[in-house]
Amino acid sequence: MNSSAGAASTTTRGTLSIPSRSPHGQVTTRTRPRIEWSPRFAPYTSRPRPYPAHLTPRPSALRPHCLARERLLLWVPLASQLNLDLSLDERRLVFDVLSRSLAPGTMETYGSGLLLFHVVCDSHNVPEHARAPASQNALALFIAELVGRYSESAVRNAVSGVRAWHTLHRHTWVVSDAEIDALLRAAAREAPPRRPARPAFDLQALLAIVGQLNPTVALDSAVTAALLVAFWGTARLGELLPRTLHGPAGFSATRCVTPSNVRHTQDEYGNPISILHLPTTKVEPVSGEDIYWAPRADSADASAALARHLAANTPAHDSHLFSYRDRLGKLKTLTRTAFLTRLKAAALSAQVPLPPGHSIRVSSTTYYLLHGLSFDAMRVKGRWASNSFTLYLRRHAEIMAPYLQERPGVQTDILRRTAVLPPANRH
Repeated sequence: MNSSAGAASTTTRGTLSIPSRSPHGQVTTRTRPRIEWSPRFAPYTSRPRPYPAHLTPRPSALRPHCLARERLLLWVPLASQLNLDLSLDERRLVFDVLSRSLAPGTMETYGSGLLLFHVVCDSHNVPEHARAPASQNALALFIAELVGRYSESAVRNAVSGVRAWHTLHRHTWVVSDAEIDALLRAAAREAPPRRPARPAFDLQALLAIVGQLNPTVALDSAVTAALLVAFWGTARLGELLPRTLHGPAGFSATRCVTPSNVRHTQDEYGNPISILHLPTTKVEPVSGEDIYWAPRADSADASAALARHLAANTPAHDSHLFSYRDRLGKLKTLTRTAFLTRLKAAALSAQVPLPPGHSIRVSSTTYYLLHGLSFDAMRVKGRWASNSFTLYLRRHAEIMAPYLQERPGVQTDILRRTAVLPPANRH
């Protein structure tokens, strides 16, 4: 097995000593946790599921059966020439730092792509030395096999996963970008039909769902607050709720929202606004971003719902913002699964179509645009770096109707509401 990934494939407890110099020029030693014992890559409690019948790779000591998010780390290629001049500890150090360049969700997506790559290579009997560094033929066969079966974005993610695998294990990416780009263009043209667009639900449906949630029940209070904050804050659900209770996708006070991230303020004209700081997001993983909303006079008021939840469940300042008390009175983090399960039951009771998790952001965008927020303002509020938010538009004709009127009064109102805002400071 390649020693360049020894830190990811071994389970020996210990620390890595790294020589450095003190301010006085003396050689000192500082310790750094090895990759297998760092908090982010602590052993997972969940077990990998069996491979699907059509996506089962050949057994190999280089590719142990593990979770998708672990594959980039634990699936080891043949030795990289770049690592030959480094000691084992130096290789572990470089591998440790490189592995932290990817978010957990990205690791999982790329891990699925890496599985596809090796299944295709197995089916064409591609030898190990042609998989890393990947030969031009291996990559071409890989993409060609995916064209017509997967969407363009899925194919691009799969290729990015293979490239990230090369980067982590320090293999040079030597394939022709021109040919890869041509194959990816074909993937776009030959992609299977897209899924139907996620529907948007309106304010009446939102109120109906909230009406089925009991504010005196701890779980319902937390679900109501999370739902309304996500809706009025135009947030991605994954930015507010962890996917699991434990592991890299679980709660962390440094990555997830806590009560200390909430503040209430007002502008110079006295207009109140609530702000929730997201410690880390996909676009701003270090500095994070803010979402914000204004109070309302109806039962869909996010600020009032959040206040009721905090009073009822009393999460600590460093607990998850939407933690709730279980039947034993213990504080429990509200996960995405628990949230969507309760939301499904409430929607069924209210006899309204169940909104998928991503529909909350879609519905928020639609609501604000229908009620006069300009496209530029919506782009800033939703934290989009470009006009990609137009993918979230529903009820296009109704949104565009005010812009198409000939009446002078309507045109004046549009000009007032759509004053050009400065570009978002995003990359």
